[in-house]
Amino acid sequence: VQLCNFRVKMAAESSGAGLLGWLLSWLPTWCPTSLSLLKDAENKMLQGVRSKFTKEYVSLPSGNEIWTLTFSRHIHNKTPLVLIHGFGGGVGLWTLNFDALSLQRTVYAFDLVGFGQSSRPHFSTDSVLAETQFVESIEEWRAMMGMEKMILLGHNLGAYLAASYTIKCPQRVKHLILVEPWGFPEQLNHTEQERPMPIWIKALGAILSPFNPLAGLRLAGPFGKEESLCYILLQSDIHCTSKFALLHK
Repeated sequence: VQLCNFRVKMAAESSGAGLLGWLLSWLPTWCPTSLSLLKDAENKMLQGVRSKFTKEYVSLPSGNEIWTLTFSRHIHNKTPLVLIHGFGGGVGLWTLNFDALSLQRTVYAFDLVGFGQSSRPHFSTDSVLAETQFVESIEEWRAMMGMEKMILLGHNLGAYLAASYTIKCPQRVKHLILVEPWGFPEQLNHTEQERPMPIWIKALGAILSPFNPLAGLRLAGPFGKEESLCYILLQSDIHCTSKFALLHK
């Protein structure tokens, strides 16, 4: 989060000491983040990783690019492990797990399209089509990386997408590991969808429609640093080594 206190203070002073000046001085004193700040944050998170790894953008036939980290690339006698992060996450959330998981096999971690440093494609408003976009991007990425088979480990939303990918491309998945997986109910039928909805719910939906679920964290500005840190610590399982001990064998 990039602070912009100086700009707001100047605006408050120029508007006088009245109500407007007070309002401007009260308004959030921060600006949206940027790709450079995102890279810096990721680099700081990865500083504690002892294993050597490479970073690269993998270009897909669809035109998208997927940000990818690769560990232990030299190991060829075991099926590689692919890590798919959860909602609002990225490759940095696996920081506490990389060293243990890459001891005896190649490990890949990538940012899903729409997250982290990967491309931000336009997603369909139809949930089924949007899910297909995610799954197809994973398959394109696998093909570009030249993997015949892989072990998929997904967390949160990543677990849901890993399961969806495995259903559609079972020949590419040797093992599927789901950590705190998400699930979604089936869409309502037309009769249930046509039931009247209270006006206040429609109004609230219209107000919130331009925002995604992470808007609250961005709005928190400087206070979001602490919230983000708590989120990262909760999402990163310190005891992952014992949970996935079988992967080391």
